[in-house]
Amino acid sequence: MEIEIFTDGAYSPMRDQGGIGLVFVIDGKKSYEYNKPISKTTNNKCELLAVICALKAISKPVDKIKIYTDSQYVIGCATLGWKRKKNVEYWQAYDKAYECASKLCKDIEFVWVKGHENNDSLFSTLNNLADRLAVEASHMVI
Repeated sequence: MEIEIFTDGAYSPMRDQGGIGLVFVIDGKKSYEYNKPISKTTNNKCELLAVICALKAISKPVDKIKIYTDSQYVIGCATLGWKRKKNVEYWQAYDKAYECASKLCKDIEFVWVKGHENNDSLFSTLNNLADRLAVEASHMVI
């Protein structure tokens, strides 16, 4: 089984509220959407929280996980060795979630995607859906 998860985070400074959006694709078929508002946050925290939620959602052994994000911050700190100077508690949560997920899947790949790409591909559609879910959550009343 292969799971692809499109993740995104959004932040509304006027509301001082953010949101996360996730779209799960299992064996090539969209299977689940999730979003959640996050209060008193930042855009980077929301981007990272979306990935943490994606990793925490893995509860059974799978062959491959691909996590898509348009956050260079997440990609850099998670895979390229960038220093994690800010959001230390979030990175600690990420490390725990990654460790748990890696026990269920030995092949976890992170893929950077260009945000807000507008073409007719399914890939672009799912990436934009994760963005819409995150923006929608950033405007929810909590």
